[in-house]
Amino acid sequence: MKRDKKRVEGEVWGEAHLEDYLNFTTYDGTDPDFHCLYRAYTRMNEETFERFVTLFRERGRNLNATNLEGHTLADILQDHTQAQAYRDALLKG
Repeated sequence: MKRDKKRVEGEVWGEAHLEDYLNFTTYDGTDPDFHCLYRAYTRMNEETFERFVTLFRERGRNLNATNLEGHTLADILQDHTQAQAYRDALLKG
């Protein structure tokens, strides 16, 4: 199957774009905070994700939100060898 979108490298994420990632909803009962974090992780580079986590924290959102299996994003990332910078951003401060 052919991809309909090209991967965008080096995209500059403004504050408004980061804010958009605070507003995702779920329809399967997943905690919305977990869903927002997971989507950000899968779409942002490390630097942008760190900025997003700072904004997320400033808005009083739950960095320890869990998925339906009871795992936080930090739990999931501990086994991903290339995700240490993302996990560090979640665990910082």
